[in-house]
This record gives sequence, structure tokens and C-alpha cells, in this order.
Amino acid sequence: MSGDDELHFLVDSANADYSDAENIDDDFFAAWDAEAEADAVALAEDSFDEERFEAARECLQGGKPLFLIQRSHQHSSIIPAALNHINALYGSSLNVGVVAPVPRMRPAGQSGIPTFFRNTAIAPIQIADPECFARVDSFGTVLADQRDGKPYAGSSTSGKWPYFNRSLPSGWTEEWVKEVVRTQRDLGATVLLTPGLWMDPADRTGSLRTLRDCVGWARDEARDHENLAVNVTIPYTWLTTARLRDALLADLLDMDEDIFYVRVRWPLLAQPYGQLASPEIMDGYVELSSVCEENDKFLILPNTALTGWVALAWGAGGFSTGIGTGERSFADTKVIKIKRTTPRPAPTNRTFRRSLLHVVDVATDSLLSALPGQSDCDCEFCRAQTPGLWDKAKSGAHYLLKTAEVVAEASDHARGRRAGTRAIAREARNFRDAASSVVPLNNANDPKHLDLWLDRLK
Repeated sequence: MSGDDELHFLVDSANADYSDAENIDDDFFAAWDAEAEADAVALAEDSFDEERFEAARECLQGGKPLFLIQRSHQHSSIIPAALNHINALYGSSLNVGVVAPVPRMRPAGQSGIPTFFRNTAIAPIQIADPECFARVDSFGTVLADQRDGKPYAGSSTSGKWPYFNRSLPSGWTEEWVKEVVRTQRDLGATVLLTPGLWMDPADRTGSLRTLRDCVGWARDEARDHENLAVNVTIPYTWLTTARLRDALLADLLDMDEDIFYVRVRWPLLAQPYGQLASPEIMDGYVELSSVCEENDKFLILPNTALTGWVALAWGAGGFSTGIGTGERSFADTKVIKIKRTTPRPAPTNRTFRRSLLHVVDVATDSLLSALPGQSDCDCEFCRAQTPGLWDKAKSGAHYLLKTAEVVAEASDHARGRRAGTRAIAREARNFRDAASSVVPLNNANDPKHLDLWLDRLK
């Protein structure tokens, strides 16, 4: 097939079809090229008021868990409504925040970060993630290779950010790191991140040295009232290899900073919208989370979905998730190619089943709803679905709402968060075992992660 005759779809699981994917042929921002840049400084002066940073700091003290919504590539317009609903229902049990992926967004206009932050102003935590790991001199080339040559951050957005494209022939510099921090400050972020460059396990010493340098330079740029988090981006081998894990934990504990934002690259997932199902990686998360809690470090696990939720029971302070698969995991990807002229099969519509703690296809969800003691979801987003149609945005908002629900429920448990998480996971496993004899839960509908979780929640 020639490239002109193909449509390319990006997926992060081995068992996925095009309807689970993001079309990477389309530039969703091209229509906004003519937007005025006038609101690049549209955030009011009070956006930088110290009270905003103080409110954010209170969310990072380790009392209530932090629930972060990652701004998605598509269907992001529903996020403010979902966020407001979550805060109204569960604000007494969790703290809310949002994450904007800087090089994949614009500095101005309808699709810009200032607009997103204004629309989500109810969230005390607003993070403008610099995603420096996606630079071509960090991990960007590997990411592009997995995407059939398409960059992780497209040129229509990444080209707007000087720090992301600045040539650094002599390596990372103090001035560049400070530019990364200033960029986030100018956007109105209430938590500032260090660059988060890719840490190559083949160069353990050099990677840790670069991490320490970036943290030191960022600390020098940060003001006294600002919140600075150490941004770490690693392949999963840093968690599964004892020598690497021990070195990483030793360096993190040796730092004066107490907020850590650790993103882990997972292998290709087995299921679309699935959870991590690797015992070795999960054991690494257990140790990372528990060590941080024991040493009064607030650990945030971005792009981890329900794996992040269960990690709260192990000692993590917060996690992020989102509407699309790319917001729910930071995993290896592959590209599905089909001819443009090939008729596409009917899409597989999926929804999050709260009683199963898993995403299933809607046909299976309907069968499960008909079982004794079960029912269709009556959240406002499911009620708004049009019969005979399927709205992915509403389905995504339903997922966010129900994920926040389990965060709040575990947090409010009378015997603590770990007992609450265990009770919820056990209830889901019991439902799976009882339902599977009537409604087969095979392939992508099988919540394989539940047993792994419960083994680590004893």
C-alpha cells in the first residue's frame, strides 16, 4: 500500500482495532492557524497571586488524594463540566487538578493553555507539563518511530514553544532549564515542573546527574512562594531492575524537594483502555510509592489511570488520567494501517464499568446491567447519551466521574485508604467471578488486573 492510500491509527495495546485509536494523519489544530495570539498574556495579574500557590500547596500535603485530569487531544471540551461535577460531588474527599501538555497545545486561542486553565479554574492544581522527554534530543525520536514517523508533539503546536525546539549542541544548560520553568510560570501553572528529560537506563550515572542538575537549576529559578515538583520520566526498567530502582530512590530521597512527578513508560498493553498487568512493574510501583510515603515525599503518578488509583493505597499522593488512551497510560504504541478505500467495520464502543473496575464493550455492559443487583449507569453523562448513537466525550466524562468516585470512596473508608481500596477491588473481583458464568468476560473485557492488585493489597 502506498502512504497516500492509507489511514494510520495509533494504539497502545496489542489487542485493539481502529475504533480504539487516534487518527495520526489529521492535524486537529490546523484550522486554528489564523487565531490571534493576543491572549497569550490573557491570564490576569491575579493568576500569579500567591494565594493560588498557597491553595495548591495545601493540596500537596498528603491529606486528601490528588485526582488530576489530563487534557486530552480530542473531546477535551467536556473536561470542565466533568471537573465541576467531580468537585461538587467528591471535593470533600479528594483534591482536583488538571494537566496541560504544553508542546501539544497552543500558547493562545481557543485551543490554548490559558483558555484551558481559565475553563478549569476551579482546580487548585494546574500543571503545564513541559514534556521535554519528547524533544528529538531526548526520547522524541523513539516516540516518533513508534508512531510511523509522526512526532509525539506535532509541529503545529510544538513549533510555538521555543524551549521545546531550542538547539542545545553542548547539552542541557542552566539557562534552558530556567526557560522551561519561566514558560510554565507565564502560563499560570500553580505547580512548576523540572524538565522531565528521558532517563536512559543504559547511562544510569549520566541520567541521574542530569536529573540532579535540572532540579538544582529549576530550584534557583523558582520563587519562594512557588511549588516545584521534580519531574522524572523513565522506562519501566528503572522500576523492575533492582540496581536502577535503588539508585533512583536514593537520589530522590537525597533531594530537598518533597513533590515528585514520576512518569513511567509501560510496554505495549494487552487490552485497549486496559490497566497495567505486569507483576514486576507493579511491584516497582509498590516500592516507589511506599518509600515516598515513608519519607514524607508526595508522589504523583501521571498517566496511570486505575493503576494510579491503587497506588494511592501503597503510598502515592496522586495520579492523573483522562479521556483518551494516551492520557490513561504512557505506553509503547503501534500503528494500524488500513486502505482509505477499505470499508471500516462498525466501531467497538466501550464504557467503564464501575462494578468491574474495567472498560468493556457496550454490548457486554448492557448484559452486565441486566444481572441481579446491577443497573445501567445513571450519571448525568450516561443519561445524556443519545439512544442508537455513541458519544465518546460523554463516555470519557463518565469514566472520569466514576474513577473519582472510587478515589473518594477509598479515601473515606473507615479503616483507611488501603482497606478501602482492597474492599472495592475485592467487590469487583467477586462480581467478575459471579458474572463471568453468565456473561463471558473474554479478551479485552477481562479485568486481569484485579488479582494482581489484590495480591498487593493484603
